[in-house]
Amino acid sequence: MPRRKDNEIYKYKLKSGKVKYGFKTYIGTDPETGKAVKPSRQGFDSYKEAEAAKTKLKEEGPSKFTHKKEQKENRKTVQEVYEIWLEVYRADVRGSTLRTRKSNWKNNIEKEFGGVYIDGIDINHLQSFATKLAETHINYRSILNLLHRVIKYAILRDWCDRDPFDKIVMPKKTKAKSKHPANNFYSLSELKTFLECAKKYKEKYYVYFMTVGNLGCRPGEALALKWKNIDFKNKEIFIQHSISTDENGNKIYGPTKTPASVRKVPLSDQLAIVLKEYKEETIYKKGNDFIFHKDNGDFYERSAPDHWITTLYNNYPLRRITPHGFRHTLATLLNNGKNNANIKDIQYLLGHKKASTTMDTYSHFTKENEEHVAESINKLDI
Repeated sequence: MPRRKDNEIYKYKLKSGKVKYGFKTYIGTDPETGKAVKPSRQGFDSYKEAEAAKTKLKEEGPSKFTHKKEQKENRKTVQEVYEIWLEVYRADVRGSTLRTRKSNWKNNIEKEFGGVYIDGIDINHLQSFATKLAETHINYRSILNLLHRVIKYAILRDWCDRDPFDKIVMPKKTKAKSKHPANNFYSLSELKTFLECAKKYKEKYYVYFMTVGNLGCRPGEALALKWKNIDFKNKEIFIQHSISTDENGNKIYGPTKTPASVRKVPLSDQLAIVLKEYKEETIYKKGNDFIFHKDNGDFYERSAPDHWITTLYNNYPLRRITPHGFRHTLATLLNNGKNNANIKDIQYLLGHKKASTTMDTYSHFTKENEEHVAESINKLDI
């Protein structure tokens, strides 16, 4: 009985007239996309050679491919899980944080994994994505963590039974260059020089950066200060609000970054004098008026200090730091070994929940630290 012809094997002719054979066959379903995998091969000299190659491919094909009957019903894509997770996450974060997460997802994760089934994410695909992301993004860990959180949520909801992040090696550092200064803080002499220049240029800029430099508050917290938040008699300032943006990028006057950020901080003698003089010059001096305000009394957008500091740098030969760098500056100056402030004092002043955050993020080894360490070693007289 003649052997039945395989319809997946075909023959074709080259321009030279020589006959060749090829095939296209089904070997399974890609678990990431749910699509059938049908590789093709050609260039074989005989039907028998093509048949042997096809048989071998089907027997030794990639193990990641499965047959449809083995896959779960009602599978969810990564994008579908993300959209469900986002509604839960939305209730727990500020609008500005939510906006950042949505941007990171849309610009990085959605186009790479959005249409992939979450229970079929390929380990090699994920590893490649993580490696490439670390080469181009400073915040690659934050982006990968976002995808990881969505996967863990899927596991919690029984839409996925494995965590592919357990099988990859997380890149230790990025190759991308940060746009922020390497040393995003000032020494005491640099801070004084900056404030002198700010005072010459515009009183509002001077008072703002004097406030941030003395309080170590976040830029948005300083913008949210009202006159009623200042107790000149007892020399205290209450930090209770912050300027940020909502999910759509609109400015809002709202709560501080965390509950621990609500705090009462000391008002220095120098800052008290500056604020009193500044108050005398403004028509908006009632308790509920913003200290830093537009001409109509409205509060500024969160980006305003970035514009102010850029203006100063364009007019004076100052070393550049960011507005947030003044927060780093105070923590560093208080932690340089020559002051009496301990880490718990600085933690409270900056509004951190944990002292480790203060130490890891806002204290830096400066020239003063170097001199203090050298002095301490010399005293050992080893």
